[in-house]
Amino acid sequence: RLRLDLLGSANAIGSDVDFAQSRLSWKAIYSAGEKNRFLVRADTAATWVADLQELPASKRFFAGGDQSVRGYAFEELGPENDAGDVIGGRHLLVGSVEYERQFFNKWSGAVFYDAGNALNSFSEELNHGAGFGVRWRSPIGPVRLDLAWALSDPGQPVRLHFVVGPDL
Repeated sequence: RLRLDLLGSANAIGSDVDFAQSRLSWKAIYSAGEKNRFLVRADTAATWVADLQELPASKRFFAGGDQSVRGYAFEELGPENDAGDVIGGRHLLVGSVEYERQFFNKWSGAVFYDAGNALNSFSEELNHGAGFGVRWRSPIGPVRLDLAWALSDPGQPVRLHFVVGPDL
């Protein structure tokens, strides 16, 4: 799956802020024999705006969570304000690699490594998460239960992630 989003607004057409954004998301599944597969994904985005504070929070980028960097809460990662609240960033950079092995008819296990963050500069540090999980191919679609460690946080806290829905 490959997706490209382009978004923008201009004062000249009635907007409160001039900005442009691009986001490229890619996800692929590769078979490695009958019972093995690799899932690889990447998500990168950039925003061009004079003053980030003028950009609505809904148009800023956040990272962390089930579909981002596992081991972290949903939208926990990104630039913070003076109070320590995550306010979102200009850019996004997230990548993941996962290996899955089928053990029983509809059951499999997986190990994964994720890296990424929402950033104001692509030179900023990425956060890392890794873990393992079980997969069940249910009648309504895949059910995934993961245990992930926030490798970049002191003490490497662990977080449980639960997802129902297709891989692509």
